[in-house]
Amino acid sequence: MNFIRTEIEDVLIIEPRVFGDHRGWFTETYSKVKFEELGIDVDFVQDNHSMSAQKGTLRGLHFQMNPKAQTKLVRCTKGKILDVAVDLRKGSSTYKKWVAVELSEDNKKQLLIPKGFAHGFLTLTDNAEVQYKVDEYYAPECDRSIRFDDSEIGIMWGIENPILSEKDLKAPLLKDSDTDFSIKFLVTGVNGQLGHDVVLKLKEINLDVISPTREEFNLTNEEQVKTFITKEKPDVIIHCAAYTAVDKAEEEKDLCYSVNVNGTKNIARAAKGINAKVVYISTDYVFDGSGEEPYNEDKETAPINYYGYTKDQGEKILRDLIDRHFIVRTSWVYGSNSNNFVKTMLKLAETRNEISVVSDQIGSPTYTKDLAEFIASLVQTNNYGTYHGVNEGYCSWYEFAKLIFRKCGINMIVCPISSKEYPTKAKRPMNSRLSKKNTDKAYIERLPHWEDALSRFIKEINSQED
Repeated sequence: MNFIRTEIEDVLIIEPRVFGDHRGWFTETYSKVKFEELGIDVDFVQDNHSMSAQKGTLRGLHFQMNPKAQTKLVRCTKGKILDVAVDLRKGSSTYKKWVAVELSEDNKKQLLIPKGFAHGFLTLTDNAEVQYKVDEYYAPECDRSIRFDDSEIGIMWGIENPILSEKDLKAPLLKDSDTDFSIKFLVTGVNGQLGHDVVLKLKEINLDVISPTREEFNLTNEEQVKTFITKEKPDVIIHCAAYTAVDKAEEEKDLCYSVNVNGTKNIARAAKGINAKVVYISTDYVFDGSGEEPYNEDKETAPINYYGYTKDQGEKILRDLIDRHFIVRTSWVYGSNSNNFVKTMLKLAETRNEISVVSDQIGSPTYTKDLAEFIASLVQTNNYGTYHGVNEGYCSWYEFAKLIFRKCGINMIVCPISSKEYPTKAKRPMNSRLSKKNTDKAYIERLPHWEDALSRFIKEINSQED
């Protein structure tokens, strides 16, 4: 069998090989083993067969809601049809898009239509017969239809007055339907700053998201990771979890490597097995921090500390194993769900009136709420590759600290010092400026300016205290 991806990645055209001689021909129309080799794990439970007497008969758009949603494998065994699949999954990069494929007794093509899609077909000949497999039985309480000519979808049927059933004539528009399909997201590191806000953002836009705990999803346990991902079958994995103690990583190298490298490898291998997209959160620390120009996304990496090395290795693993991947590098992250530079400054202000802060490291403070929104937008596209997800503008840690105190109305003396005057176990990059060229190419909205982000974050933590 030849499996061909359509404009909608999850909808497949299947071309069986046909063996013919003077007696006729033979073809294999379905092979569970060959489907599984492509990561398509479907247990078909029923075969259906329909006949439409007249050319111009339109059946659709039909689907079943969860928990009885159906995968369909459709073929035309007599005559010819235009077969159509419409993506109804919120969060999908092809939401409300459609694919039309001509199926006929001559070309013997089949169309694999996953759960979460509406299906319909138009007969192009008289006496057209259609046969299709489904992996769920008919459930009247879950049966739904959408208007074949819904302008929000805009299918080009090539006919003005098709022959319709009473049911299809009365079908609602998509906007009036109770359709609630969503692609499934798995987010790691939900207890961290970014993972927490990514989960909140996905839920806010009504997407299906699971966020396992460390106990049920230990990154370093390959079998546990594989079992969980294989069972849940997420469409997208957003990998936020990481070992991020930059200085301790110089001493706990084995642990850091186990989490950031082996853990990422475990996720990538399991994701590959189910053909899931993966978003990998990386860092500005993959660069050496030399110069003053912003680093482009394709700039050669050269980490100068062990944490940066492990994150760089994670990037390489993802590129090697997952075709459909996003790598999102970020920097100087802060959010409401954990400790960070902003909270540390405010904590120090409780006992001090003067503080020294490094002034020769330049980067972009990044608010996790803004980064979560960026990631949510990015994953709903097919613009795979490497991106820099940071708030606009640049500053030093010294300038960042000064603005934190000023916006909070705290009278603090902030003294600038050099990195040499503040030695750390792990060397820090002096230049963490990151370019957003790929963001612009993908027509994804840039994150707001870091000063605006800081104002909103301070407002957020003040409201939590109230």
